Amino acid sequence: MKILHIDCSIRNEYSISRKLSKLMVEQLQNFHEITSVDYLDLSTDSPNHITECFIEGVYTVPEERTAEMLKELEQSDEYIHRLHDADIYVIGMPMYNFSIPSNFKAFIDLITRTGRTFRGTEHGFEGLLVNKKVYVINTRGVDFSNEIIASFDHLQPYLKSIFRFIGLTDVHFVNVFPVKWGNKEKLESAIYKAEQEIAEAAHNLLLLQI
Repeated sequence: MKILHIDCSIRNEYSISRKLSKLMVEQLQNFHEITSVDYLDLSTDSPNHITECFIEGVYTVPEERTAEMLKELEQSDEYIHRLHDADIYVIGMPMYNFSIPSNFKAFIDLITRTGRTFRGTEHGFEGLLVNKKVYVINTRGVDFSNEIIASFDHLQPYLKSIFRFIGLTDVHFVNVFPVKWGNKEKLESAIYKAEQEIAEAAHNLLLLQI
């Protein structure tokens, strides 16, 4: 099995989501025969924002694309190849202002392409990234399970929707909170709980394959 490991945090060595996504990869390697790990850091390898030329290129048949269109599609083509090539995605995902980091939104815009990650059929849209397992390690400043603030969580509902659209239906979220608005003991407890959930998730995947 191949893993695509994606990090989004701009905090680099201070990032909790990075540390825990790395742990998820390590746990998977402990329980499974992982042939390779492809690492993508969206903080340092920043995705381009889509342009008018990009959109024109997407909806132009390949043999009629101009050199400019092909250039605009290069990064998108690379990302999509890496997505199709992997069996498991591990994503370190901090919550920024109630939603996903802007670099991951740019990544989503680049990889959501007709004929490549989804297609239209007579029955509606069909996702093309199938038979993939996704682990999202999502760090959150506060506890969004509280009904007063639950409606502010635009990250998980959005990711579930866009992932389902491109075929990713087997998605496991490890929500780590509070990592900001709490004392040291609460932070340590949140990290410990996440570490246990990560180990359990890796082990459970093994059980599903037996």
